[in-house]
Amino acid sequence: MSDSKQVLSQKTDWPQALICGSLFAVFSFVYLYVFQRDVLEALHFSLAHGKTVFSALGSAVVITFVLLLIRWGLNRFLRLGGAVYALSYFPLFLVLGLLTDIGYGIYASTYHTNWGWLFPLLLLVYILVAILVGKLFRTMRGFTVPLLTVTNSNLLIMLVLCLMTILIGNANNTLHYELKSERLLREKSYSEALTVGIHAAEPTQTLTALRAYALAHTGEMGEKLFNYPQNFGAKGLFFPDDSLKTFRYTNDSVFNLLGVPLQKVNSVAGLLHDMCHQGTGSHVALDYYLSALLLDKKLDTFVKELSYFQIMQEDLPLYYREAVVLWDKMHPDSVALSKDSLMLQRYGAYLENERQLSQETFTAKKNRMHKDYGTTYWWYYNYGGE
Repeated sequence: MSDSKQVLSQKTDWPQALICGSLFAVFSFVYLYVFQRDVLEALHFSLAHGKTVFSALGSAVVITFVLLLIRWGLNRFLRLGGAVYALSYFPLFLVLGLLTDIGYGIYASTYHTNWGWLFPLLLLVYILVAILVGKLFRTMRGFTVPLLTVTNSNLLIMLVLCLMTILIGNANNTLHYELKSERLLREKSYSEALTVGIHAAEPTQTLTALRAYALAHTGEMGEKLFNYPQNFGAKGLFFPDDSLKTFRYTNDSVFNLLGVPLQKVNSVAGLLHDMCHQGTGSHVALDYYLSALLLDKKLDTFVKELSYFQIMQEDLPLYYREAVVLWDKMHPDSVALSKDSLMLQRYGAYLENERQLSQETFTAKKNRMHKDYGTTYWWYYNYGGE
């Protein structure tokens, strides 16, 4: 028999076992530990109710090892081999997919998916098909098939199964951003949390609130708030009331940070105003309050509150200074508050750019101005917000 030929029998399946087993182990580990780490942690927390500690590395290794053991036991019954050896990995890839197919509401007691009935049905169909294929394989033992053909066939099957798993598992970038940001906040990695989804043009209210929460911890709300898209006004400082749009961080977390009991948020600025003026909130409440005024574009109230809380001009962070310069421009008959010559120069350049684009449509001007000034409060005041 030629060296390039292989008799289709159990004795010659070991190369396929080595190749397919190695490919599955690598894919499973990378998929669980790198791409679906936060999804897997959410599933673990939901099932364990937070009573056990999650280990991303340990979970990826254990799940991969257990699935390989299951495949070994299952294939002793199905006896798949040769060019269809990789089909024995179908249940394993299916399990990887269903483990990572979660959505919003994973922590809700009423959360459920269709996998409860779909997985057993698919497994039953698979076993029936695999038995038929196994019988066909055993009747072909007398035929010779090139080793390369057998290997390519199994590699193709493995590729299809990998794609199947990726398509089943949750690939929603927004959900992954929110879960990763929450994890980093729990680890107190606030600066790193602020880099999550940095290029997302349309962040959700949940991700926006998570960023504000991180900024409050770093004390940089006045310096960096408008580095990120603000599409929800002052409401973006708080989480949505809809439990299907949040995970473990909710408005409980924000109110705990503010130092007051949870309450219904009807008016963000009004609520924060009462906290600050009555002295019931923590020092973070003032950052939230002044940011809420800027987000709602209430410049007159903002300037008045700076005076009320005796916040000196030289102590103002970047966006507060930009807001003061803008207020001065809007009130030319009032005594100028800003003495920051560099800031005044920057604002002059901003106005000159706007003047040069005066013939453009609003949308075109908005986009052109965003290129150079999209992270300024001036751009937000004129073009951003709800």
